[in-house]
Amino acid sequence: MDNLISADVVTADGELVQASAAENPDLFWAIRGGGGNFGIVTRFDLQLHEVGPIVYGGIIAFPAEMAPAVLPAYREFVRNAPDEVGSGLAFMSAPPEEFVPKEAWGMPMIGIVACYAGPADEGEAAYKPLRDLGPILDMYGPIPYVAVQQLLDGGAPKGMQNYWTADFYDDLTPEAMETLMAVASKPISPLTQVIVIPGGGAIARVPDNAMAFGQRQAAFNIHYLSMWADPADSDKNIAWTRDLAGAMKKYATGGAYLNFIADEGTARIEAAFGAEKYERLREIKKVWDPDNLFRLNQNIAPA
Repeated sequence: MDNLISADVVTADGELVQASAAENPDLFWAIRGGGGNFGIVTRFDLQLHEVGPIVYGGIIAFPAEMAPAVLPAYREFVRNAPDEVGSGLAFMSAPPEEFVPKEAWGMPMIGIVACYAGPADEGEAAYKPLRDLGPILDMYGPIPYVAVQQLLDGGAPKGMQNYWTADFYDDLTPEAMETLMAVASKPISPLTQVIVIPGGGAIARVPDNAMAFGQRQAAFNIHYLSMWADPADSDKNIAWTRDLAGAMKKYATGGAYLNFIADEGTARIEAAFGAEKYERLREIKKVWDPDNLFRLNQNIAPA
């Protein structure tokens, strides 16, 4: 969103318009974070940044019982990391892949995905604090940038049952980490993941009112992403996810990223943006989609 220069948008009445800082700026403001509420985007013009083709990255993994050491260390690592350091931590189960020892398949673990956006030969030093924690699987090294984009594809097989929710957090306090680790390290489905995504940095340097997307100062976004195969197991998997996310609510900011949540009602959508932004979005919706044609989404009703 921060690198979107302009977009071609088909509106509710079938008109093709351009949204940019210079043309239809309110629409441009709204589509950057407001979801598919305002039209159908048929073209993006983006600001590019040179990365790769070879970067330093990959994945390292730890047994789940190391969470009390790994999660606080990761919190401190990303707090002080330079902009070039990209990463995400996931509570997950070891996949049945060749690079994983067979005896570990299906066991709860913690994975940390990395992608260094600077010169590849500088990446090893940048991630040394994480490797010093003693991972049981270490696949960090020079890797094609496009391969980094595919690292987690195997963790989301087609045809699974899904339930998602998410929250932003200004910090992960010791109490919050204890609450998270106690449950996230014991998933009831081997496909379930709890993903801890760092914020701040360059994201936080863009003014919060620059576009609909906000929560830029939040230190973390946690995505509770549960998956399972058998529809008969839906109730217990959904309950597990809701209970964990619910226990973490007291540490959350109240905001959310719409792509990471399920159907949680209008109040949740309003809270995701905050009252002021939500009302602005409703006014823009009234201009571009007064009859709420684009409503099969995280819906923002027209004012």
